[in-house]
Amino acid sequence: MTGVIDGVAFEGDQYYVHGWACQEGIRGPISINLYAGGPAGGKPPGVYVMADTANLDNEPAVDRECHDASGGKHRFRTALPNQLLRSFQNKKLFIHGIALAGNVDNSLLAGSGRFAYPSPKWPPDPPTPSFLDGPAVAAFDTRKDSCEQIDIPDAAARAFRDYKGTIHLIASHYVTRAGLGPTLETVKHNCQVVYQTPHDGNIADFNDYTWLNSFYSVDGKRIVALGHMEYHGWEHGQCAGKTDTINCWYNVQTYNLSEDGGYHFARPKPPANYFLSLPYKYQVNQGPEGVSVDANIVKVGDWYYTAMSGWPWPPNCGNGKGLRPCLNPGGTCPIRTANILDASSWRGWDGKGFNVVFTDPYRGPITNPASHLCPQAPNIEFLTGFNYYAAAHLFIGTQFTPVETAYGPPGVYFTTSPDFVHWSKPALALTMNQMLRREPEGNWSYAYFSLIDPKSTDANFMTITDTPYLYYVRSDVNHGPYQRVLFRQKIKLNWLAALHPKSAGKPGLSPK
Repeated sequence: MTGVIDGVAFEGDQYYVHGWACQEGIRGPISINLYAGGPAGGKPPGVYVMADTANLDNEPAVDRECHDASGGKHRFRTALPNQLLRSFQNKKLFIHGIALAGNVDNSLLAGSGRFAYPSPKWPPDPPTPSFLDGPAVAAFDTRKDSCEQIDIPDAAARAFRDYKGTIHLIASHYVTRAGLGPTLETVKHNCQVVYQTPHDGNIADFNDYTWLNSFYSVDGKRIVALGHMEYHGWEHGQCAGKTDTINCWYNVQTYNLSEDGGYHFARPKPPANYFLSLPYKYQVNQGPEGVSVDANIVKVGDWYYTAMSGWPWPPNCGNGKGLRPCLNPGGTCPIRTANILDASSWRGWDGKGFNVVFTDPYRGPITNPASHLCPQAPNIEFLTGFNYYAAAHLFIGTQFTPVETAYGPPGVYFTTSPDFVHWSKPALALTMNQMLRREPEGNWSYAYFSLIDPKSTDANFMTITDTPYLYYVRSDVNHGPYQRVLFRQKIKLNWLAALHPKSAGKPGLSPK
């Protein structure tokens, strides 16, 4: 095992540590483990920080040191996030190379102990509005509230009132439980299972791992739940490996119904549980394949609205030279129905109207698959929540991106629409760095943002005022994936409506 830490440098908006590492005579890239204050097994032992892989292109001199005549990839450029540097600043940096094969020690790289973790250097914040209006409050903390290890918030929070007036707050995993109580502020996580994933290995049943992540109370007793079904092919003998891999994912959306106020959800017998999918069957080792409904349902006028998202598929497809064409171009598409109790009645936007019919690829041949695809609508990528702001006659879309996009830096964004089809350029409300600077020391990530307003007068909390709660999940990356907290935080949205004039049309008026 050999390698060198070349140095630590600030590039762009954060620090990186550079170097190379390999196992001599083996071409494959190796993993590296970073420690602070000393090496692993030292006296005293160093503190584990993070792992990475030395898999970047390198110069011939490195190949010679690695005895790699054919030329491999042995360099690393490892990001040192500011939140991590808050915990380890000024401590000595040590890196171990992790052996791939043979009786070889996980040796320290040359230069270990020579460099120190630098102090955080946060980039300047772009202009953001006055957004936060109160402290973050834990609504569900897995360290205190989980009923079992897998009882975690793994989807955006949703809420509805049942026929007794009880509020159900759900941030679903594939075994679904709810928080119950008279108000959003007083709901308590309940260990009663609302929905149990069946792990059905027959792909055509669409009954493998399922997250209930979009709800609509029809009358307080009948509660519709749209489910995100992931078929895990590696668990059903469909793939070469037996571990989690997106190459074996197949995603279909399902229809589920509670008739007791949301305390239990039933799966209609296949194929009645089918909601929507790609018009293509599962293909082994060609994932991720499928679509996902990651936002809630909003009703305005006679129509119920949400959106579906998908990935370009098959893998490595596109319009470039040498690429195979995409059977599904990916993106996010508005969908709607006039009958929430009829899963087959949903239609997708085709650019002119809501005319796209979704079809089950396992119920018969599909002669024109492309006609059942829903084209992408601009500005609604990364959406995990919809609401309706009646004062301005606007739909509100909640977005979070952990990476920089054409819209701006990582953070929380909102987009608006008068008709659910034409969406404004997302407006930045809060950067991820602004969130991280408010956190205690640790290694945190965020996901699953949604708006729920305690002042909402409808049973599904789809309407909002200027001061809703922002719900989101914070994960402890150092103790993942089961240490998570679902937070709520009061925010101000008066600035958002001010960016967009009131719709001149009838509330909820949408293209035909």
